[in-house]
Amino acid sequence: MPKKGKYSDIIKIVEDDVMNISKNSAAKYVLIIAIFTAVALLVAKSSVLREMLYLIFISFLIAYTLKPIEIKMVNAGVNKKVSAIIIIGILILLVVSTFALLIPSLFKESLKLNATAASIQTLIDKFYAKLKLIQGNRTMHLLVNNLNRRIDGEIASVFVKIFDFLMNMGENILYLVVIPIITYYFLADDKCINESLLSAFPVNSRKPIRKICCHADKILGRYIASQLILSALVGIATFFILIFLKVEFPIILSILNAFFNIIPYFGPIFGALPAIVIALIKSPQTALWTAVWLYLLQQIEGNILSPKVTGDSIDMHPLIVILLLIVGGKVSGFIGMVLAVPFGVVVKVIYEDLNYYMF
Repeated sequence: MPKKGKYSDIIKIVEDDVMNISKNSAAKYVLIIAIFTAVALLVAKSSVLREMLYLIFISFLIAYTLKPIEIKMVNAGVNKKVSAIIIIGILILLVVSTFALLIPSLFKESLKLNATAASIQTLIDKFYAKLKLIQGNRTMHLLVNNLNRRIDGEIASVFVKIFDFLMNMGENILYLVVIPIITYYFLADDKCINESLLSAFPVNSRKPIRKICCHADKILGRYIASQLILSALVGIATFFILIFLKVEFPIILSILNAFFNIIPYFGPIFGALPAIVIALIKSPQTALWTAVWLYLLQQIEGNILSPKVTGDSIDMHPLIVILLLIVGGKVSGFIGMVLAVPFGVVVKVIYEDLNYYMF
């Protein structure tokens, strides 16, 4: 009898521990979603704040990517501020050279977009003409018409946005000037920025907060660097696939696929659809092969490259990632979806470290 009571007590303790872990996990995920939603709503109400956050985020992203190079230069004896200037100067030179090479091709491709949009519309009209042959009732008729309007609107929106982006690049010259400046300060004065932020906290809590920030910095840096590497590889591979299949607009479509690849789960689908639609204009066989090759590419990226490059930097439940993407997309579209996961990663790390260091 005593043994039975002893085992019952042990089982009860284990059950209580499991319940506490479950409650802590639930609280952590609720906190992540709540904080992200609050910040997202605040950003949604202020266009000025949104633009500022875009600039800061892009600069922060670039600085994070370049930070390992700066550390190596500083360790080699180069002054930190000088190394930041050299790195940004080389980056500007590379960007300008790349744009100088790509802009003529991008401009030529953009001029073909209107003709391609008309071809897509013709393709859609033929598709709906066939659908109308099988319409048996009013519900099907309304469904087809509604679907037609939605697809027309989405396709037109995509092509208009691409064309506007290419045509209005000159108007965004201010961003091209401001971003390198902010990036420089992130690289050159990161310790000063960190200490200024820490000074807002009580002295006795600064040490654990510094440890938390270092941990978040390490995890976030790994995540951002890995996503940029994977997106670049996907973009390059997409370009060669489209060239091999002789699909039009290979540069624009590969850049789109690379950008969308940053978004987990939904990104690969959004990135592949434009290429498949453009390939469909050439022939159904080309569209099929495009879909097959892009699917294989995403399988290689998701199952082979991503685990090796990203590792456990995210370590969040897929449902939480999807909820973050939905909130980010509703508030700020593509940029919101890009920001959603890094934000969630930071909140998760802060929450876990606060529990470890302070409770």
